[in-house]
Amino acid sequence: MSPTLTILAGGGPLPSLMAAAAQAKGWNVQVVVFHGQPQPESLPPEVHAQQFYLGQVGHILAHLKATETTHVALAGHLHKPSILNLKPDATGLKLMARALVNHDDALLRSVTDFLTEQGFALVGVPELVPHLLAPAGALAKARPTPTDAENIALGRSTLAILGDLDIGQACIVHNGAVLGVEAVEGTDALIERCANLRGDRNAKTVGGVLIKRAKLLQTELADMPFVGPTTIELLAKYGYTGLAIQAQKTLLLNQAKMVELANQHRLFLESDA
Repeated sequence: MSPTLTILAGGGPLPSLMAAAAQAKGWNVQVVVFHGQPQPESLPPEVHAQQFYLGQVGHILAHLKATETTHVALAGHLHKPSILNLKPDATGLKLMARALVNHDDALLRSVTDFLTEQGFALVGVPELVPHLLAPAGALAKARPTPTDAENIALGRSTLAILGDLDIGQACIVHNGAVLGVEAVEGTDALIERCANLRGDRNAKTVGGVLIKRAKLLQTELADMPFVGPTTIELLAKYGYTGLAIQAQKTLLLNQAKMVELANQHRLFLESDA
């Protein structure tokens, strides 16, 4: 009997990519999406999507068991909801109590632990779509200048500290100063916000590096940092010099297009451990 994978899906292309990969392995695939949350892009037409509120953990669990789900994946981004929008059932309230704090990593660990306890096998990017993981090395033609290298080092140190506090996966550094760290607004808004803070409203002044890395306790089962062609386009639009990511811990959505755009705009794209 073929495995049945249920993807607990948020927004973006990752749920669709994982669904297609699982189908290619001969698995049965279905998706759970959430009321009031970003929706996955371009799901395969034969993949059924069932909708729940985020807090309806008991209902979701009953759905997984009724559909004979064997494997579960968490993919895609979600907005942080208010408690009023969660609409938790009794099981959802118990799970929230287990998390104790509202940090992303604590919640995700509680969810993944809970699903494992219920007998489901958790699968992630390394198993289904390992080609999305960033390889190590210089991925574009441009190389960081000595100033860029210093900015990257500062960004890595900053994210190492912030990762312990479960605050963001990205920051922007310019001329030895941390202009901003990623919060709930996401990477795209961070890029635009820091361009304004830099005083570069018309993208006439080039400078600044985006650094994006996994948190120290980041699970590979959910919420891995990702970048895509839009990231490169925004960096070029606002006059930054490049992007530094973490090899094998960052997802590249359409690597070939990213490299093409980076070369076109003379941006560096560095991937290191």
